[in-house]
Amino acid sequence: MQQLELIVVQLEEAKGMIEKGRVAHLRLAFILLDSVTELILHRTVQSELWDQEMLVGLLSTYRQLAGHGSAEAAAEVEAIEARIISKSELNKIDRNFDAKVNFLVERGVLDAALAPVLEKLHKYRNEMYHRDKLRPEVIKPATLIYFDSACTVLSSYRHLYTLYGSPSELGPELRRYAVADGPLGFVRQDLPQRIAAQLRHEVGLDLPQVRRALVQYLNARLDEMRDGLTFIEDNLGLPHLVPGDALRLVQANLTATTTLEQVRGRPYPYSKKDLERWRSLVSALESINDKHHLVREYAGIEDAFEPLEQKIEKAVRDLDRHLSLQDDMARGK
Repeated sequence: MQQLELIVVQLEEAKGMIEKGRVAHLRLAFILLDSVTELILHRTVQSELWDQEMLVGLLSTYRQLAGHGSAEAAAEVEAIEARIISKSELNKIDRNFDAKVNFLVERGVLDAALAPVLEKLHKYRNEMYHRDKLRPEVIKPATLIYFDSACTVLSSYRHLYTLYGSPSELGPELRRYAVADGPLGFVRQDLPQRIAAQLRHEVGLDLPQVRRALVQYLNARLDEMRDGLTFIEDNLGLPHLVPGDALRLVQANLTATTTLEQVRGRPYPYSKKDLERWRSLVSALESINDKHHLVREYAGIEDAFEPLEQKIEKAVRDLDRHLSLQDDMARGK
């Protein structure tokens, strides 16, 4: 029960942070949700791998028998080898969040539709925790989605729990769920599922509100990309610039002497059609009513345009710095 209590306490604390609603609290909630999700994934993976050590021992035994000419043992060797996961793969699963998710999807423990959602949310967590990138405009819907997803992962939690003694010995977070199972003896094995359902009900996920926030967020970023390209074309100081030149210039390799005509004549990964296509894909999000499908499509759009967005942002910063320096020099600073 202590293992389950560690999970419940983190989810309850995250719920409290969400209820406070400020960006600083939502950030803490998001990090807590990522932590508890990975904890559940880790434990579920371990329960799926319970037979690996036994299989390695059996393999050694059957190989010895096969070495003495047993055809039946030779067949068993092949069957056991197919069930043993390599040490390199086990290490990858142990260390990597996405590998845990994919392993449990392959085993049928998690729905495949959940995998890209968890991977995207974990990426957001890494941005928050390691690079201080907060995304305040979208942190609330992202946190609500992560809470709902964490409850889904908890619903798939595979572990056996035994409670000896009185529920009064438990902390208050877990006691309100376990007390219904009786004062002594075995706790019902559906306890994680009941906890997940209750927490999901208490926090809630207003899908239309979440969808609206995600659409507005992506459209605002596409607007900033458009405005950034316009700023470059209006302020770069090159003669005869035409619409589309800024989009080419931010992607061009300008380390060597390059003329504008050469820049225009080269192929680039992104074009005006991509900007138009992303805008259309964002509009299409408004008709999606499945939460996992919504996040998956959202993530696909964001992942597609972020490399170009970063190039435009850098070009705008560099040009703005250059213009500020010129202005300072003109004023004798």
